[in-house]
This record gives sequence, structure tokens and C-alpha cells, in this order.
Amino acid sequence: MSFRIISGALLMAAFSAHAAPNPVTVFSCAYWDKSTDNVEKLDKCVEVKEGKLRFLPALFAKTRDVEGMSWVGLYDYMRAAGLMDADYYVRSPDSYLSVVHFDNGPDWFVEGLVRSRQNGKVGYWDDNFRNRIAPQFDYGWQFKEGRALVCNGCKPQKDGEHTALVGGEWFYIDKSGQKISDVKSGPF
Repeated sequence: MSFRIISGALLMAAFSAHAAPNPVTVFSCAYWDKSTDNVEKLDKCVEVKEGKLRFLPALFAKTRDVEGMSWVGLYDYMRAAGLMDADYYVRSPDSYLSVVHFDNGPDWFVEGLVRSRQNGKVGYWDDNFRNRIAPQFDYGWQFKEGRALVCNGCKPQKDGEHTALVGGEWFYIDKSGQKISDVKSGPF
């Protein structure tokens, strides 16, 4: 009996070695529809191959374009990977930027910059998807009057349905990413 199990396992391993090495998976997305002016769901929105996203033409035919980019929510893709919801701004099939999911949707551009989390750290990008302040903060707020509040070492703490940030070092940065003043304790 164990010989048949081992033979079957070896046969399956040999067969899978000849299968397509990099399968393509297609996911749905949420998007802002230009004809209904509502958030809609598109079943075949983005394909993932070798860990890279490629947005499909059907999305661009349906989505509302604002200043050369569209908003897309990849919630099913992220949940399948065991991650939190993700919002993207998309310019073309291969040109996109993951942005912070904030207040039930994508972060928005403030003073020409938007927040993105890369490798667990928050940084700031412009509307051409160029990085302006490297991702180096555990959290960062939007810019206001030329400065943004950021923290390092702060940790999220659940309080019912809300999450607060506690502990860590809090300070303000300018648009070059330089520290301009300390904050004695986190405001939340």
C-alpha cells in the first residue's frame, strides 16, 4: 500500500514539473464606473503573474479617469494573499501605485503627494508615481501646510472597531523628508 502512495506522489511531482511554471491568476476589483458614477465590481480586472500585476483592458473601458489615473480596489487579491485591503491608482496596464487604504477608500493626493506603504513602511509619491520621500516611517499622515506628522516605533492598538497608534517617536517632516520638529507624544 505504501509503495502505491509513494509511486503516486512521485508521478504527481513529475507531472507538475512539466506544468506551466508561472500560472496567471485573474482577480476582480472595485472601481469607479464612468457611466454609473458609482463604485462597481469588475470580475476580470487584473492578472497576476510572477507576483506582478497587469491591469486588463476591460478596466480602462469602464473606469472613471481623473487626471490620467483611475482608482482600483484589489480586495479579493489581497485577501487571497492573506493581506489587508489595497487601493491602487492606475495609469496603464503596467503603471500603478499602491496607496494607503484610508477612511474606506484610497488615500488622496494632498499638496501633490500621496502615501504608499512599501515593505511595511510609509513613504510619499507624486502624481507621476515617482517616489519623493522614501518609505521609512511606521506611519505617516497627509501633508498639511508643507509638513506631515510621522512616527517610528508606533504600534496599532485596536479599540473596538477603531485602531489607534500608540508609543514610538513622533515628529514632523517637510516635503524633502527632513525632520523639522519633535512631538512629545503621539496625538492618538
